[in-house]
Amino acid sequence: MIFQNGRFLFFLFLWLLFMVTPVQAAVIKSVPDRDPVRMNETFNLVFSSEESVDDDPDFGPLAKDFELLGQNQGSQLSIVNGKMSKKQEWTLTLSPKRPGAIPIPSIAFGSDHSQASMVTVIDAGNATAPIPGGTTDDPEIKLEVEAVPKNPYVQAQVIYTVRLLLRVNVAGADLSEPVAQDALIERLNDDHRYSTTRNGRDYTVIERKFALFPQKSGLLRLDPMRLTAQMEVGRRSFFAPQTRAVQVKSDAIDLQVRPIPAAFTGKHWLPAADLKLEETWPQNPPQAKAGEPLTRTLSLSATGATKGLLPELGADISLDPTIKQYPDQPALNEEKLPSTGISSTRQEKTALIPSKPGKFKLPALEIPWWNTKTDKLEIARIPEASLNVEASGEASSQAATVTPVPQASAESVPVQTTERPNASLKVSANVWFWLALCLGLGWLSTGLAWWWSLRKAKAPALSQAKAQQSLKLDQARKALRLACSNNDPAAARSALLLWASAYWSDQRFTTLDGLASLGGGELAEEARHLNRVLYGNALEVWSGAALWLAVEALDGRGDGRHKEGLGLEPMYR
Repeated sequence: MIFQNGRFLFFLFLWLLFMVTPVQAAVIKSVPDRDPVRMNETFNLVFSSEESVDDDPDFGPLAKDFELLGQNQGSQLSIVNGKMSKKQEWTLTLSPKRPGAIPIPSIAFGSDHSQASMVTVIDAGNATAPIPGGTTDDPEIKLEVEAVPKNPYVQAQVIYTVRLLLRVNVAGADLSEPVAQDALIERLNDDHRYSTTRNGRDYTVIERKFALFPQKSGLLRLDPMRLTAQMEVGRRSFFAPQTRAVQVKSDAIDLQVRPIPAAFTGKHWLPAADLKLEETWPQNPPQAKAGEPLTRTLSLSATGATKGLLPELGADISLDPTIKQYPDQPALNEEKLPSTGISSTRQEKTALIPSKPGKFKLPALEIPWWNTKTDKLEIARIPEASLNVEASGEASSQAATVTPVPQASAESVPVQTTERPNASLKVSANVWFWLALCLGLGWLSTGLAWWWSLRKAKAPALSQAKAQQSLKLDQARKALRLACSNNDPAAARSALLLWASAYWSDQRFTTLDGLASLGGGELAEEARHLNRVLYGNALEVWSGAALWLAVEALDGRGDGRHKEGLGLEPMYR
């Protein structure tokens, strides 16, 4: 009976534990594919979640302000940096019933609920008005363009939208690519189709979006887009439809690009619509053991910025000299979304190996950036923290096993007495004298032998260290020459840092800025130029000839190292 009562209480405890344990609700986002939307247009409303939802959705609350024209469900499976994630999506095709700022209510997915959002619907009067950037060369075909914002900052994102409106079938259509001087342009998505009304006529719309990043301040002109196509006319013949060639072009768009504002005080210019800085450890708060590695992960994610704009995260972090840092290659990623443009991430993993126990300070990390939505300076920050380092288990066990060897006291040594104590003491003194003399001579000979062996081994050790240093320098030099020959800026950066660390053996370089401050002259200028190419103007074609000449000039000045004179000619054989 007692056993049965105990089992009952155990299951009751488990049931109560299950009932009181909170279940984390799934995060469900709702995003319209376009905003604003015109009356008589259709648009897609996408609900997405990266977690399993509780139940099927109830889209009934949308019927108040929208007409539901279509619905489909799908899932996406992606693998990023070895981590697999699954996203569920529900796509609704809606037509608004009224103009204005219409709220999209929270939709129930069982016990889970989606996030509320909003879409702006332009009224019917504006829906029939002509749109800036569009032309009416042919009433059956229209081409519209739009750029937002019109006054961006240098290197900040501009969403450039192209809409092709059709009332007839076309064949062999060819749409030009957007062209702008001193700008980086990336296509965001596949063509998106929906229907709309212009001047009382129904059109099928094919929409295409681009992300544009101006590289210089001042006036930036986007050349007109051009469409060349065969438009169907008349009735179809037995073999093929009758067509005629048409060409439609849009208006040009002028952007007034603003320079870096004076209020920005950061070292690296970073404009973005949103930015997040995160730090992760294997355990929180971070703890380590002396002599054992600990991985620190820093992640920076930005919306509306390319990965080339994201600065290095761990380069300016100074730790205690007893903590060695071994950074891994950074992981860079870009994601293209039609609603927000380009989102970029930079992840840096660094292995920290403390050499002694104690409590060490981890300084705060700050990334200044310019919020293009609020038009002001903001700072992403990881606060200062402490790292507790314990003694290693091996050192503790060794300390515990070392015990002092007890020495016999004078009282415990038996003394034999004879009938002649004075003679015994005299003999004992003589024995101890000769024993001490022999031991002293033995220690002296051992010390002389040890000193002689060190003296003989010192010269080979020094020569071996010099040989290894020379080998590292040769290998780094060959890798740099190959990267310059191939005009590969990323490979040249890595090889240049290795070469500099070998050339200045008492220094360790992780950034090109540090190399430029020490190298000086032509090498400093070429290092800064390489940095600008990698993290600034991505359209510039980099040539490695000038960098290689600067390295050879510095190599020829030093203390006679590497004067074999490889020259520039072998680079291009």
